[in-house]
Parts: sequence; structure tokens; C-alpha cells
Amino acid sequence: MRRALRLARRLIGPVLVVLVAVFLGRALYTGWTEVQEYEWRFDLPYLLLSVALISLYYLQQWGGWRLVMRSFGDPLYRSESMLIWFSTILGRYVPGSVAMVVGRMEMCRERGIPRATTFASLVYENALILLTALIIAAASVPFWPQFPYEEYALLLAVLAPFCLFSLHPAVFGRLANAALRRANRDPLETTLPFGKVLALIPYYLGGWVLLGLGFASLAASITVVRPGDLALLVGGYAFAWEVGFLSLVTPSGLGVKEVVLTAITNLAFPLPVAAALVIASRLWQTLAEVAAAAIVWVVARRNRKRRLREQEAV
Repeated sequence: MRRALRLARRLIGPVLVVLVAVFLGRALYTGWTEVQEYEWRFDLPYLLLSVALISLYYLQQWGGWRLVMRSFGDPLYRSESMLIWFSTILGRYVPGSVAMVVGRMEMCRERGIPRATTFASLVYENALILLTALIIAAASVPFWPQFPYEEYALLLAVLAPFCLFSLHPAVFGRLANAALRRANRDPLETTLPFGKVLALIPYYLGGWVLLGLGFASLAASITVVRPGDLALLVGGYAFAWEVGFLSLVTPSGLGVKEVVLTAITNLAFPLPVAAALVIASRLWQTLAEVAAAAIVWVVARRNRKRRLREQEAV
């Protein structure tokens, strides 16, 4: 029975991704005439703006993890920290994000950072991202056009106080140490002060604004985006990410996020146009992550060689 359950869990993610691909493909196929007749455009300035915004977003997200790690006494060089964060974000495309967690813990351990410390930083990072996504989505929902699942979007916001409560040192320390004991890992030596956690919330809210505006700019580069749809695109992207993150069955929310985001963007665009935009956004974000990881890897390698030459010269 346990083997059957494990096998079912492994199959759910891939099957769901295939079903979503069929859904999006069918939406495009059945509405192809509408797609062809739609008033598409190519606006290079908006496309460049979307690239700039998503680049700033990833740098900002790395900065958030670095702020958390610095609070734990992080000894990493800036280039090492960037290499670890940008290399391991690609692990989110493995179901459950296990590769990202294990990869970051091991890369940090090789540089003298305890696994428990890195694990704690990951929990803080993801909890802050989820908490601020809930806030952004809830704040934007009243400005959306009529959305049939509006109550569910607002219901998710109820998780925000619980998420914040779990980050209090007295609670977080117990939960994290219980998880570490189950994994046969050393307990945490310290936790973040609650004041530091509260100070990081506006920082991560800014990250969602950058990513949401980047998505809106991508949409504006191929079609007309009305000012009234800005809150829908920014908050809707955060809401779709939440649902994908909480699904835990597909890598990086792949599939689940796309279905939800298609339903939301369909409020502003015809369904086949919304499906095309959502497919473009997934490619946009994946290419950005791969390109960022490659650039950081090249820069970090050059910096490492330079430091070795300086040490040899001394």
C-alpha cells in the first residue's frame, strides 16, 4: 500500500502537467481564429522593461536570502552567495523542490555553514515569500473584475496571520527543530528576531510588485493592457503562484499555476489569448532563471580564479 501511495504521488505531478498542457493546447486550438484576429502587437520597450523588472526581481530575491543568512553570521563572499542561490533555484523544477533544498544545504556546508542554518534560511525565505504573496493577492482582489472564485482568493489570505505567527522565534524554533530531528539533523543554534522578520515583509512585498509589473509589461509588449487591469495582473500572478506553491504536486507549481493564471487573465482577455499569454509567461520566467544561473556561474568562476591568482601572488 505504501509503495502504491508513493507511486501515485510521483505520478500525480507529471499527469497533471500533461492535463494542463492539453487544456492550454485545446484552448489555443479551438480559439485559433480568435487568436489570429486578435490585435496583437510587438512593443520592444515594454519587452525590455519586462526583462529589466524580472532581472531586478531575481536580484532582489537573492538579496532577501542573503539578508536572512547574514543574520545567521553568513561568511560567504557575495559572489559565492549569488552562485549558491541562483544555481539552486533551478532545483524548484524537481517535484517537491527537494533538489533546491538539498543542493543549497550541501553547497553551504562545503563552505562551513551548518545544514541546520541553511535549512532555517530556506524556511524563512519561502515563508516570507508565501506570506507576502497572500498579502498582495488579498489587497488586489477588490480591484479585479468579477471573479467567480473571489471568495477562495480572499480565503487564502486567512493563512497570512498563521504564516506570520509561525515565524515568531518561540514557534519557529520548535517547528524547525522538530523537522530537523526527524531528518536526523542538528538543532538550530539561533533564530531570527521577530523584529527582523517584520522588517523583511516590506522587502518581499516589493519583490512581488517587481514580478507582477514584469508580467504586466510582458503582456503589454504583445497586446494592449488597460490601466484598470494592472491590479489584476500583479495580484493575479501572486495568487496563481500561491496556489501552485501550496499544491506541492508539480515542480515549481508547473501546471497548477498556469491553470489559475489563465482563469484570472481570462477576466481581461479572451480565453485563447489568456492561454497564449500564460504560456509565454512560463517560458519568460524559465528562460530568465536559466540565463541568470548561467551568468552568475560564469562570473563566480572568474572571481574564484582571480582570488586564487591573488593568493598565489601573496
